[in-house]
Amino acid sequence: MHHAVDLLQRLVRSESISGNEHECVRIWADEARAYGFEPVVDGRNVFFERRVTDGPAILLNSHLDTVKAGPTWTRDPWDGAIEDGRLHGLGANDAKGSVAAQFGAAVLLVESGFDGNLVVCASCDEETGGEGMERIARTSLPRYDAALIGEPNNFTVALGQRGLIKCRVRITGQRAHASRPWQGRNAVHDAAEFMRRLQADFLNIPGDLTRATAQVTLIQGGTQSNVVPDECVLTVDCRTTPEFDNDAMVAHLEAAAEGIDAQLDFYSNRFRPVHTDPGSAIVQAALASTGQAAPTVFPSVCDLFWVAHVPALVMGPGQPVRSHQANEFILVDEVEQGVAQYADIVRRWWETARPG
Repeated sequence: MHHAVDLLQRLVRSESISGNEHECVRIWADEARAYGFEPVVDGRNVFFERRVTDGPAILLNSHLDTVKAGPTWTRDPWDGAIEDGRLHGLGANDAKGSVAAQFGAAVLLVESGFDGNLVVCASCDEETGGEGMERIARTSLPRYDAALIGEPNNFTVALGQRGLIKCRVRITGQRAHASRPWQGRNAVHDAAEFMRRLQADFLNIPGDLTRATAQVTLIQGGTQSNVVPDECVLTVDCRTTPEFDNDAMVAHLEAAAEGIDAQLDFYSNRFRPVHTDPGSAIVQAALASTGQAAPTVFPSVCDLFWVAHVPALVMGPGQPVRSHQANEFILVDEVEQGVAQYADIVRRWWETARPG
């Protein structure tokens, strides 16, 4: 068994729902020491630096934390068993497979005589935000000049991600008997009008991850069947792009609420769209290594946002459709291929980025 797969098994067998990554940090740090690295533990994050020259360094980062196991799991979420080429367990795909593959790539690079600089980090709180890359990306970590963020997307070269806005829309109406609706104002009907206005030709294009989206994901309205509701609360999930950014989306929601008695609470508006220059060394290295014709973007939000001050990509082994699903798994072959893929991208990047 490849040592990265063995590491992954041990990480999966250690429950690490966000906030409880301590044991995984210990496992990773012990593995780093065993290969001659000098790990640094920072809270529930762990990293090591391998610096050979005064030149640039590349960061390999992925996260140790997972979401909770849901009730539809039919096997032990932390068994880590390998069956028919699949390694099972919560977090195996998202994203401990990337953690293990990045660690394996670092070992492979060093053992093959790589003369460049590496920073390798396994972090916490990606699923929830808090004390992970959000805190350490610009403070605790050694200097890095490019980054590969590990997420399960079958090594699709994703040079950016969309931004995120979450808005709570509280619409006020006038209560009345349902048999005499003209004596009141139906807040649910007003909410329907808001939702109609929310749609636009430039939003929600099926299959197009480069377009912005705005989706009502929660509705709360009405108290009983024979009463005109006087309040309706909507939650709107918005994904933004450089062409239609957070400010443009806020203006769009405010315009949709015009003439409606609505209060808009933008309770999450910190994640803005980020993109790396497609001509940068890291993007070109990844395209050459994977044979892909053009880069794309990561459809969700991940720790790429916190390293966007340097050229950075999201890519890793595994499939996005398996993330946050019951009976999660990753293929052993995907992990082993991930080791080689990460190492090859780093080598190609270094050939361009190295001094001289």
